[in-house]
Amino acid sequence: MTVRMTRLEGMKSKAEYDGLGVISGRVDRESKPEGMSPGRLMTAALGLCVAMHIASYLKRHGVEAEDLSLTVKTRSERNPSRAVEFNIEVNLKADLDEKQRAALIAKMGRCYVTNTLKAVPKINISLKTL
Repeated sequence: MTVRMTRLEGMKSKAEYDGLGVISGRVDRESKPEGMSPGRLMTAALGLCVAMHIASYLKRHGVEAEDLSLTVKTRSERNPSRAVEFNIEVNLKADLDEKQRAALIAKMGRCYVTNTLKAVPKINISLKTL
């Protein structure tokens, strides 16, 4: 997967993949943000990934659910600035037995974003001046 980032103006950038895009940042410190910050996007990506896995489990196992929502809370530290803990609270209105609950919790912990964050991926950075 290759996602392309382009600076639009000031501190505002756009990320694009497969014809879809998301804007992050703002023109300057005095202007309103036009999208979530990169850290919030990371937290949102985790929540969206888990939500998709829940929906997949429910559909595959024929479980009826009236409501599904979740909240991801991030605990951060500085020096260096980073997230050190994610707490995901799922609210699901569905009739699940204990076996289904355990299977669903396991499924939630296997999404792409969760697996990536758990594995601490190697990050390679290069700079090309034009």
